[in-house]
Amino acid sequence: MMLNWSARNKYKLILAILCLYLLLDGILHKGMVRVMLPASYPAHAVQQPYKGDKSKLLVGDKQWVQAVNTLDRLNRLPANAAGLECDIYFNSAKNLFEVHHDPGKSMGPDLSTWLQTYQQRKMSASLWLDFKNLDAGNQVMALAELSRLRRVSGLSKKILVESSEATLLTAFSDSGFFTSYYTPLFNPYLAGDAEKKQWADSIAAVLGRCRVDALSGYYFQYPFLQHYFSNYPVLTWAVEDRWSLAAALFRRKLQADSSVFILLYP
Repeated sequence: MMLNWSARNKYKLILAILCLYLLLDGILHKGMVRVMLPASYPAHAVQQPYKGDKSKLLVGDKQWVQAVNTLDRLNRLPANAAGLECDIYFNSAKNLFEVHHDPGKSMGPDLSTWLQTYQQRKMSASLWLDFKNLDAGNQVMALAELSRLRRVSGLSKKILVESSEATLLTAFSDSGFFTSYYTPLFNPYLAGDAEKKQWADSIAAVLGRCRVDALSGYYFQYPFLQHYFSNYPVLTWAVEDRWSLAAALFRRKLQADSSVFILLYP
């Protein structure tokens, strides 16, 4: 009997399944759905003059690969990848960069070894280096070592240095590296107008006293950054889900948005 009913109502059944899929997809990816909808922001003048230089970085295709923190991962990527992101910590005692994501868990290669593999594979990708532990104590040594690696590896205009320490990034900007200020983690969709203004003022104050080339933040922060700092390129990242319509539409939106300078995916 159930089979007979299904046969007689197959179009209704297909429609019901489709509606259920869209509902579940929207719930599972509600953050992306929310970002795709129009957002309102309080009028607040915080725009800072752009002091950066986008020509310091070769970008090509703006979709880059995220978290390339092991040699195995690097070896599995296509040689013609447009851009790669990895996490680095500077070890002052050894005067080298370690490649890994979590603090205190140095399981990956040092950056020099990582770059040797990159060169052996004849890769041409630009590199996004998420500098996790940049501070006043290691800035000078780290800058000198990274400048050396850029020179010996032939990576002129191919290194992006990201850090939450915008003040310390100025020296990297002055040395020809493309830099990005990793903005504090906050969710504009959970903030009231007063809090949004406070965050805008805070970021504007940082940009007023530093020289960086871009702003980076989670995908749900990108419309906020775009709205208040439209003259700054935005770098962002999102999850990959090939079975999700919401994720596909979101990816298409960011690909088409000229304010998104680089988009990271796993």
